[in-house]
Amino acid sequence: MASGRRTGIIGVRRRRPSPDGPGRGRRPAIRHLKILAPYLWKYRLALLAGFACMLLQNYGYVRVPEFFKRTLDEITGANRAGVVLENLLWAGLVMVLTGGAMFLMRNLIIGASRKIEYELRERLYGRLLALDFTFYQANQTGDLMSRCTNDLNEVRTLLGPGVMYVPNALTRFLFFMPVLFALSGPLMLMVCGMLVVLILLIVVVLPRLRPMYRRIQETLASINNQVWQVIAGIQTVKLYTMEDTELERFETLNRGYVRHQMRVATLRGFIWPFFIFLLGVVELVILVVGGGQVIRGEMTLGELLQFNVMVGYLTFPVLSLGWIMSLVQQGLAALERLNYILEYPVEPQAGLQTVADGGLAFSVRGLRYRYPAGGEDVLRGVDLDIAPGQTVGITGMVASGKSTLLHVLCGLLRPEPGMVRLNGTDLTALQPDDVYGQIAVVPQETFLFSRTVARNIALGADAADPAGVQAAAVQAGLDKDIQTFPHAYDEMVGERGITLSGGQKQRVAIARALWRDRPVLFFDDALSSVDAATESAILESLRGLRQRKTLVVVSHRISALKASDVIHVMDAGRIVESGTHEELLARQGLYFRMARLQQMELALAGGVNEH
Repeated sequence: MASGRRTGIIGVRRRRPSPDGPGRGRRPAIRHLKILAPYLWKYRLALLAGFACMLLQNYGYVRVPEFFKRTLDEITGANRAGVVLENLLWAGLVMVLTGGAMFLMRNLIIGASRKIEYELRERLYGRLLALDFTFYQANQTGDLMSRCTNDLNEVRTLLGPGVMYVPNALTRFLFFMPVLFALSGPLMLMVCGMLVVLILLIVVVLPRLRPMYRRIQETLASINNQVWQVIAGIQTVKLYTMEDTELERFETLNRGYVRHQMRVATLRGFIWPFFIFLLGVVELVILVVGGGQVIRGEMTLGELLQFNVMVGYLTFPVLSLGWIMSLVQQGLAALERLNYILEYPVEPQAGLQTVADGGLAFSVRGLRYRYPAGGEDVLRGVDLDIAPGQTVGITGMVASGKSTLLHVLCGLLRPEPGMVRLNGTDLTALQPDDVYGQIAVVPQETFLFSRTVARNIALGADAADPAGVQAAAVQAGLDKDIQTFPHAYDEMVGERGITLSGGQKQRVAIARALWRDRPVLFFDDALSSVDAATESAILESLRGLRQRKTLVVVSHRISALKASDVIHVMDAGRIVESGTHEELLARQGLYFRMARLQQMELALAGGVNEH
């Protein structure tokens, strides 16, 4: 971008979420759960059925120890083989039914979490497509990818095991406490006292995990972004022997990631042994106190067995409670990061107008633009008019605001109201998609998808007319190159067009714009990677479109602008000169100096330039 600023967001006067997560440090984490409410309601029947199976499972866990108690009491009492066998059969049947209830519970609740994960992923992807150009200027690719993959997986874990095990632990406690109290009130109170210690530990210690997990996820996002940048720019890394530098940068991030993980591991490493220790103490108390009650005749041996088995059934919920709360903290931290995308404001479409039919006329008055990331105005009071069918050239020195002006005109950057009008209507009052539908842009930085050449030209069309695609390629001076490919128009283009030269990639982008046949064509320094002969051929081809299309050509090359109806020369965010090629040369201003400089460069290179 000419301004040199590639970060920042548009100058709309409203508050936007922080990239670290909406409401970080100011709003309760539970607030972020509201985005899950519609999905939980949608799958309420599956979840309710899962909870019903959960109740059946826990009821089974109550009954099985009761049959064990009857069996042992029968063995130590009358010892009737038939009664012993009957109780064992009932215990086996209830265990089978309990296992079936557990299977259904897991499938219903975990299945619902997978479906919600699928819909959240679709929603996130749709949101990313709906967000404007400036959102991507303000965020790193690796971070966004991490939010949509790692963080989404953490939220799915929150919805699956988190939703399943927390109610499971609570219902098991509710089912077991009355039975345990009936078996031995004093023993149950001792056990509950130690469980209260565990719960207090969870309440006090585990909330500290959420900021730790957030730092882990942010560091992982930085690692993803670092890896993505190196892979995308591997040619530059190799040519400038940056391997050691990039490895050192990666090692710094990786060490930070391990450091954050070790802090979590240390905290969890303290919690788990303490849990195991307390559970061991519980078992010891049961044997000592319960054994004494058996000796004194206050409990039967079967009742002690029943009590011990039921406490054993409580062991996993107690142990898992710490793990579950850890998952909850991790999931809430991830949910905050997802909310940043889902709550990022989208320009409202309702009530906006469509572009009036006919040629597109631009009127710009007093256009000022500044990136809110900081710095001075990039555009400082730009005035210009573009009539339908006109060819307009825009040039200037580096960082003069050329590309920023083009991005404002095509709607990628939203100006303040009243500064830009299309066919007499304020640009900010028009539907962005409708504006995009009138304009084809050949950007300064060409992006090609990993698809065939034909599909890269006919972008967005699954079944494009081959003749139309070839005609666009001919106009862009690309057809001869394509015919040399082994598969011609069906040749696969590597990721980001890595198999094509810079000039070929630019011509694919030009062919793409021509194929769309929009009334307005914007060229943002789109001929910088082609040689003079190819540039001349492409410009000659474009001159045939002048009767029915508006052409706006941004270029630092004077040769690309000579035939324009009017040329605007920019410097420091302002238009300092306007006129035809001949008029501007006659004034001997900035345009004249640029032309002389380029003429000298060509002469030194052995070229010939005629003005």
